[in-house]
Amino acid sequence: MHEFFKKDWGYKIAAIFLAFLMWFYVTNMQNPATEKMLKIPLTYLNLAEGLVAADKPETVDIRVKGTQSSITTLNTQDIRATVDLSQAELGEKSFSINLTLPNGIELVQINQGQNLLLQIDAVAMKQLEIEVKTENTVAPGYSSYAPEISPSRVVVRGAQKVLESLDKAQITIDLNLATENLVLNSPVILLDNEGKNVSAGYLEISPQTVQVTVPVIQNVPTKTVPIKVALVGQPKTEWQVYRVALEPETVKITGSYERLNNIDHVMTQPVDISGLQQDLIIQVGLISPEGVSMVYEPAVKVIVQLQEAPVTKTFEDIEIEVLNQPADFEVKLKPEKVKLTIQGSQEDMKDIDGKIRAVLDLKDKQAGTHQIELKVEAPAEYHVTKVEPVKVEVVISKKT
Repeated sequence: MHEFFKKDWGYKIAAIFLAFLMWFYVTNMQNPATEKMLKIPLTYLNLAEGLVAADKPETVDIRVKGTQSSITTLNTQDIRATVDLSQAELGEKSFSINLTLPNGIELVQINQGQNLLLQIDAVAMKQLEIEVKTENTVAPGYSSYAPEISPSRVVVRGAQKVLESLDKAQITIDLNLATENLVLNSPVILLDNEGKNVSAGYLEISPQTVQVTVPVIQNVPTKTVPIKVALVGQPKTEWQVYRVALEPETVKITGSYERLNNIDHVMTQPVDISGLQQDLIIQVGLISPEGVSMVYEPAVKVIVQLQEAPVTKTFEDIEIEVLNQPADFEVKLKPEKVKLTIQGSQEDMKDIDGKIRAVLDLKDKQAGTHQIELKVEAPAEYHVTKVEPVKVEVVISKKT
């Protein structure tokens, strides 16, 4: 064996070298090095809560190289591109792109550069009314009416500076020769102060779609009438109905002219307030009058507001106070006491003692018999509902 390495070693080294050259040649001819362009999704990591990167790119273009066999099977899922935002703070800052490549693959170039310049902003929220834009028209002989949108607003969350530029949210409805009511789920788009579309890629919109109902009816006589609430029952004893509100307050009905002339309102389904002791908000349907139809039958919102029911109390034998009694004259009253009925809140009525006065003013009155109306003085929180008697007979005579 040793003799083998000692003899003709020059030829043997040359043979090994030639074999290596042959292997290198064959390898590069059959599996040569090549390059490939890929668009890789960017993943942003460790951004602190309350911050957002405005207008951040979603992808990065890179050029990589490797053997033909490895490049051929390479796809975007094999490469991970991340940006660490743990050091982000408000303002503009540069962040490096970190790439994780498979074995045998080398990075040649990042087209956008190794660093990204990002604007870091505070997260904010904004509510926007939804505006409806219509395209085309309903069928001839038909009319469309104001659309009902649910919900009527969207909440947008994102970079504060971007939100400041937002003006409205909009949906688009294609009437497309419709002959019946349209009920659609429409995507919401955002418009800036110049009426241009704002990309929702960097914003969160809630909800992203809304339901819209567009009433479409044949052209027949219509009338808008108020809606009245059908309340049933009474609140709990110590409460009373203070206010009843409706949303909407009117509804459009259709029918013959003769029938419409006889209808001045539409009732809701009964709203039971029996034993109620707090404000009530409820959705109820409408009762369509006979011989007419409603353009649409919304579930109206009924708001019943309560207030504490006042307490009524009657006070017997209230002494009458005489003011401006003439000097050297004596006065006799008939009757000398009155009965007062007072109304006030339960709390105020507990503290009423000494706050109510029955007053008789004799200013400029001469000797004789007079019928003078009593005046009752009470703080504003009390309401005098009844005075018995209203007038008092007063006899003024000279002292003897």
